[in-house]
This record gives sequence, structure tokens and C-alpha cells, in this order.
Amino acid sequence: MQNENPEFAQAHGGRCEMVGGGMNNKLRSIPDPHCGLCMLGLLLFCLTYPALGMAGEFDTYRYKLEENNNDKVCTHMEDVFSKYFKKPFSTISDEDVYVKDGGVLPPLLPGAKDDLHSFVTMLHSFQPTSPEFDAIKWKVGKLITRTAGELDTQNTPFIAADMGLNNDGQIETFIKFGFMTCYNFYSGGCRPTDSWSVFHKGDIDLLNGPINWDMPIQGQNGHRPLAVMLEDYDCRVIRPFIYDGVTYLSCYSQNWGKNGPDINRSTPDREYTEVLKYQGVEKLPFPDGRTLLKAKTVCRFRMTVAK
Repeated sequence: MQNENPEFAQAHGGRCEMVGGGMNNKLRSIPDPHCGLCMLGLLLFCLTYPALGMAGEFDTYRYKLEENNNDKVCTHMEDVFSKYFKKPFSTISDEDVYVKDGGVLPPLLPGAKDDLHSFVTMLHSFQPTSPEFDAIKWKVGKLITRTAGELDTQNTPFIAADMGLNNDGQIETFIKFGFMTCYNFYSGGCRPTDSWSVFHKGDIDLLNGPINWDMPIQGQNGHRPLAVMLEDYDCRVIRPFIYDGVTYLSCYSQNWGKNGPDINRSTPDREYTEVLKYQGVEKLPFPDGRTLLKAKTVCRFRMTVAK
């Protein structure tokens, strides 16, 4: 999917697109980790004060396949999204209700807490769900943030899971340390996109938690992340899943038209869920210096609100 507003895409981590080999090879820009540290204050504020309601919370969606590069996968995932993701933004503000309805809270890493704040903040990374998404075995951890130069034990959550993200026989650790809590761009005090990073398995120790606030971005013991995404408006919610032994990414995006988001509108022009195959990263040469995430589009589904 190409952003119809190049200036908006460039300013907010847009995506370049090439066509070849029967699939769209997409290059998605990732902010440089060193430049991204200035965003952490806002990010952590948004994590601390999640929004419980959003414009699309009560909407029921239909999914129409618009791009099909693998009949088996796209037919299967159309059934999955249509069955399990009819209300993708429905919120649950009570853990007891969530568990009673069959929800399974992920296990905790050392230093983490199982509380309502963490649950609501991370909700769209776990719900809705299906067997394909449940195949990713997330664990919840805690980041130690800095307040006035002092270490603060505030419960700022992250989630992590080991998976074969590249489908090359190697295992990576995928860490999500920022969570979309805003359906639109103008819900104050919340975060509009996910933030995440990727490490070689074993390059980061999550069992000695809680971990430092900047570790998902800067790495640990000289081991740098393979990729970092602080903000991506072309993939506001990103969720890995496994189908038929292959790891894919589910990517939710919004299209607000050529002028971008408008404070006078509460809903975008179009909404999409894409199925992507992660293909690594590419570092652009100096002086650009950006890192591009490469992904192939397997399927694209247009989301429409059922009347």
C-alpha cells in the first residue's frame, strides 16, 4: 500500500514500494535509534496514560481481499480476520472479565507486574486473537524509566517473544515497547503507533529485569538491535503470527487522504490490514543514514465498517 501523501509519509516514517517477483517489496523507514531517543519522553508519557476509548471501539468491520499474492495464506487469513477480528478495537477495562471470557494473560518476566494499567496499555497487541496469533508466546516485562535523573520503578510495560521472524532457521527476539492506544491522531495523552525492535536471540537479557528504559533501542553489552521502529504511521499496530509454520506480520494502517489527518474528522478515509513477510533491514549510506525495513506484501485487506 502506498501512502497518498508523500510529505506526510516522509515526516512520519513512510514506506517506499517496489514491484517484483510477484510480490511488492516494501521498504519501510526506521528512525535512527540515536535520533529517536528524544522521543522517549513522549513515548513513556503515552504509555503511562493510555486512552481507554477510541472512535472505532464499537465498530464492526468486514474484510475484503484487495491484493492476493498467496491464495492459501490470503484465503485462510480472510477467514481468520472475518471470524475473530470483527471488532478489532474493542476495549476491555477489567482483567477479571477478560479472563472469564477466555482471555489468557501472558506470563511475566522478572520485575514485571500484572495490573490493569499494563493490560489496557497493551490490549491491542493481544486482542482480538486466533490460534495463529496465539502461536507467538509473548512475555510481559517492565522498563525502568528516568525521572529527574533518578531511576524510577514506574511500571512501564513491554512485551517480548522469540520467533523465526526471517523464516531462515534463525531465531530473533522481538520486543514491543510502545503500544498504539489511539484510533485517531487527536486523542490526547495516548500513543498513535506501536514501537518495536528486533535482536538476535541471546543478544539481550530480559531475565534480569526490570530492564533499563533505553535498552530496546540501544541494545545491551555491545549488542545492537537489528532493527528499531519508534513510530510508523504506515503500520500503526504490528502483530507477528504463525501460519503453516511460517511467521508473518499483521499490519494495521489508515489512509487519511492527500492532506493527512484532519482534526475535524474522527475516522480515516480508508483502513487496511496487511499480511507481510519480514525480510530484514537495509542501512542507507551516509549522509542519509536511515535504516529501511524490507517486507513483502502477501495480502492486503480493505477494512470497512459494517452498517
